[in-house]
Amino acid sequence: MKGAFICTLSERDWKITRELGVYGNRFYKEGTSRRLGDVQQLSIIRDLISMQEDDLVFFHIRGKQTIHGIYRVRFPAYYDDKHRIWNNPLEPFPYRFLFEPHPDYKYLTQYDANIEVHSLYEFIDRGEIKSLVTLENEQNIEARGVRKILVEDGKILISLLHRDFKYRKSSQELSFNPYSPPYNVSLLKEHVYKVGRIENAIKAVLMYELAHNMTLVRKIFSGLEVDPDKIDFVNEFFITQTTRKSVDIYAVYRNNHILIEVKTNKVDEKALRQVLYYRDLLLQRPWIDIEKDRIKVVLVGKSFTNTLPDSVKKLAKIDNEIQLIQYEPTNGGKWGEFKDVY
Repeated sequence: MKGAFICTLSERDWKITRELGVYGNRFYKEGTSRRLGDVQQLSIIRDLISMQEDDLVFFHIRGKQTIHGIYRVRFPAYYDDKHRIWNNPLEPFPYRFLFEPHPDYKYLTQYDANIEVHSLYEFIDRGEIKSLVTLENEQNIEARGVRKILVEDGKILISLLHRDFKYRKSSQELSFNPYSPPYNVSLLKEHVYKVGRIENAIKAVLMYELAHNMTLVRKIFSGLEVDPDKIDFVNEFFITQTTRKSVDIYAVYRNNHILIEVKTNKVDEKALRQVLYYRDLLLQRPWIDIEKDRIKVVLVGKSFTNTLPDSVKKLAKIDNEIQLIQYEPTNGGKWGEFKDVY
């Protein structure tokens, strides 16, 4: 299955990023030499770790409020704090991936085709773009440099880039000189840590496994013969535009929708009520067909209260699809394994 991403960066860094085909996310708090905390480091890994070669990539230029594309991943996310690329004396931007102009759309990238961010909002308001609510950093919402979006939303961005190409492009053809690391680098999968202690760690494992492990995908889409090329998923998915409630992971296959809520430790009835509330909110989205669409909720945790399986069984009698999946930290908290509980 292939995915799509929007990556945010400054106007200052865009020129070298675009020319060399390498994007980097920060290690330190902006403008300081203080490293980001573990929760923030792991959120960066979580957002990048599911990236695969040929995934679609768009770039959001923060100052200009523009979106540029269309590119594709040529080497998935890795860590490199040794070789500095950007003109920043403090920040190495070590969480990186490599990209290139998408071969089907070279005429767009050669002239830096772009659209204004505000042109997306009419599509968001109409429910045509589902996996984006805003690209701005808002109070009480986690600031993110990379967002995984649904491929169908990426196709809308492609159509908008074509629509505005005549008016929003560079006057001269731009060069592309792809950068490659001068030594072997380690993929982000090798940099996950504190699984079982920090929620973003097990979320990162889940995001990687959903992209690479069809056994887990089939477990979550139980009862369906799934086509791997038609499955899509995103993390930190806003259930509604107005309440800003987000579920940890949203996965979709045709008219089958999966809401995955992750807890670091024990899952209880409160978590069950929370994810069922998210399901009810999802039913209100204009693109959900109540008659035809199936919505299932999945709770992932290290353990479960003794009463939770009985609560799930009772709810199952009145047409509620609920699955409990237990994870166990492995490799000293650097990865995790999953098994069905109910």
